[in-house]
Amino acid sequence: MIQQESVGKTFAEPSSLRLQVRLRPGTVGGYVILLLLLLIYLVPLIFVLFVAVESNRQFNTNAAALPSPVLLSNFPDAWIQGTFGTYFGNTLLYTFTIVGGTLVVATLAAFPIARKHVRLSNGFYLLFLSGLLLPAGLIPQFFVLNALGIYDTRIGYIMLGISRIALPIFILTGFVQGISTELDDAAAIDGCSYLRYIFQVIVPLLQPALAVVGLIVSIHVWNDIIGPVIFLPSNDIKPISAGLFQFFSEFTAQWTLIAAAIVITASPLVLLFLFTQRYIVAGITSGALKG
Repeated sequence: MIQQESVGKTFAEPSSLRLQVRLRPGTVGGYVILLLLLLIYLVPLIFVLFVAVESNRQFNTNAAALPSPVLLSNFPDAWIQGTFGTYFGNTLLYTFTIVGGTLVVATLAAFPIARKHVRLSNGFYLLFLSGLLLPAGLIPQFFVLNALGIYDTRIGYIMLGISRIALPIFILTGFVQGISTELDDAAAIDGCSYLRYIFQVIVPLLQPALAVVGLIVSIHVWNDIIGPVIFLPSNDIKPISAGLFQFFSEFTAQWTLIAAAIVITASPLVLLFLFTQRYIVAGITSGALKG
């Protein structure tokens, strides 16, 4: 009888312990904080989305009310009046070229630094890290582009974007250090060339890290407003961020069109995150485990 009671207690204790864990004040407080942060981020986005499908009359009457009727015509109107087609094409060009160039250059720089294949590799690593702490030298960059004759050109802006590789090198170097050096020895024995080993062996192992770096660089290129204003004064080569800034200055009183333009500008980044979130989570978790 005593054994049965003790067995019953042992079976009853885990469920009570699980219940206590679920109802701990710290756990409840954590969920409350997460809920508040979620509301802080989502409420402005939902408000902008509602304003984007409202009429000017409804916005001036009660902007916080649900859209009635829903006007999807604000999106094509904003697209046409703001000439976002040109800006969108320029942004795609800048994003793909800068992201691709950054991944190639950062990978080729991070691998020898991580493996210490060059002299003073630690010094080069610290030099790149200093780029994370020091402000961007906009004035020297302006004079360099102007002296090279590529100021106010697409190629100049692309080269300037690829040169910002401090954070990508920092991320990729940490991942390369987590890859076993036995692969290097095996490739050397098989006669694999240096570049072939990097692109056929190392790059596939760096896919999660490359996805994280690619998303970070894409967000920076897509949202950059200071760079286009300084280095791209011509309207026909400006990206969509500068186009949105100009659209806001021209249509200040038409908030529904401005909200529609904001949705148009932000939608590609949201879709990019939805399609790459699996790789991003894998890259963050694997980097945490290696650290």
